[in-house]
Amino acid sequence: MSIIRCIDNQGCSFEVAPETLVSGFMERGTYYFEIIPEARFFVDDEPLKILRHEAFDAWRWEPGFYAGRVVAELVDASGKVTATYHLDVAPDQNKLGEVSFAAMLDELLAFDTRLLLGGEYAQLELGREGRASNPHLEYARLKRYGPVFLSALVEVLRKPLTRLHRQRTLRPAHQLRRIDQQTLRRALQDPAATALLYNLERASANGDVPHFDVPTVFEDLDNPANQALAVVLGEVLRRSRHVITALQKIVDGERDTGARSALAPRLGRRIEFLEGLHCDLRKIQRREPFRSLRQPRISAAGLNAISAHPAYARAYRHGWYVLRPGIDGSRDGERLWISPTWEIYERWCYLQVVRLVKSIYPGLQWRASWHGASLDHIRFTGRDIDTQAEVLLQLRCPAFDQPANNGFSSISGERKPDIVVTVESSVESLFIVMDAKYRVAREWVLDGMESAHLYRDCLRWKGKKPDVSILLVPRAGGAPMLETAAYQKANGVGVAVLSVEQNGLQAVLKPFVRGCPDSASSELPIAATL
Repeated sequence: MSIIRCIDNQGCSFEVAPETLVSGFMERGTYYFEIIPEARFFVDDEPLKILRHEAFDAWRWEPGFYAGRVVAELVDASGKVTATYHLDVAPDQNKLGEVSFAAMLDELLAFDTRLLLGGEYAQLELGREGRASNPHLEYARLKRYGPVFLSALVEVLRKPLTRLHRQRTLRPAHQLRRIDQQTLRRALQDPAATALLYNLERASANGDVPHFDVPTVFEDLDNPANQALAVVLGEVLRRSRHVITALQKIVDGERDTGARSALAPRLGRRIEFLEGLHCDLRKIQRREPFRSLRQPRISAAGLNAISAHPAYARAYRHGWYVLRPGIDGSRDGERLWISPTWEIYERWCYLQVVRLVKSIYPGLQWRASWHGASLDHIRFTGRDIDTQAEVLLQLRCPAFDQPANNGFSSISGERKPDIVVTVESSVESLFIVMDAKYRVAREWVLDGMESAHLYRDCLRWKGKKPDVSILLVPRAGGAPMLETAAYQKANGVGVAVLSVEQNGLQAVLKPFVRGCPDSASSELPIAATL
């Protein structure tokens, strides 16, 4: 058993054992794993670099902005995985804490699982199938089920299912084992065959070797079970090639912002795995029973035959696991990569704003819509005869010299505020901008206030400036003065604390929104209000 000693940046030492969930890790921390000679250490497919730490050589790992279970692998010199480790990364206790983070995940799952899917190292147990999908999800399933699917196909090749097939062939007399009426009728039409039937010695002396039309039975590989399995094999091959292309496009288009974990360092090993899997599956596709099939197809007869054969059933089942469409919103399923913690906080804040606005305007008919292919752009719209309210996530506000986006624009460059709330009726017109920041320290809160000032000054909605531009943070105390209602009303900017334990939205909106409820009136589970 390859147990690795780990030391954190505080100097605390603990052991990391294979196949057990090891806690003690935290996002944005620094950890040193004592190296094992002749081995490499991968964390979510990214190789860790070796450096000197104190008195020993170590692999250095720095978790980014993510929390959840991370898979690490120890690989020997030949490239074989010798041990797998499961590292439990906790969210920053100064910002969210594990209980608060878990509550946010549950609320996002209850609303839409797509808001959790991402490309970070950390994984969360999500549902098995549904509508949501992306290249990271497809790769995760190829990684988990592809090798099992491959080994099941190898087992199928050893003894494939066959079907007895009858046909008539011409055989010389010395190879005959049985004849039927059709054989006799055909023989009576052939003088040489007739002579042989009446006088075997005379016919043999002539040197002619007549052939007889006889029934033959042989084992045919072109049967419904092999045809159905060939369809799954072909689809898995296409999926692996598609994921390689999709991951490469993500890498080509990604920018180094420091807020997300880069895919590029992990891409090489992932493509190497996919290329190897694709190559092995192609070799199987070129062998019997698959190469001689006239038309791969799925039929009831094929599914019945597969269900009755253990090797075929195993191959078909794991092939389908690879191809399953998306995920649902349950927590009972596979472990898949999720978004960074700051993005999870941002999207959770959006749902809280939606919940509050819906409680302020309970008489409106609400509906949600996604705009474009990106999952970031969500619009909740509520309408009645006199009032229209909207809550938007990641709204695009074009630059001043470009056409406005549904009335939204910027008097400088293009901007994308996290959350925008608008209300339009005969008695009020409201335009509020919010920017969710996963920050608590004074230095970083004040640094984040740049966006609040920028949005207050440059954004326009139908020519109107924002009534207030607010920074949402998970903990109070970073800049207390900015959290006061007097400061926000006087300056049009400020900070509001929004977390599972504390909701400062009501205090911020009350001076601007008619009928804003007290804190106690909005404590409803989010699944009940969205």
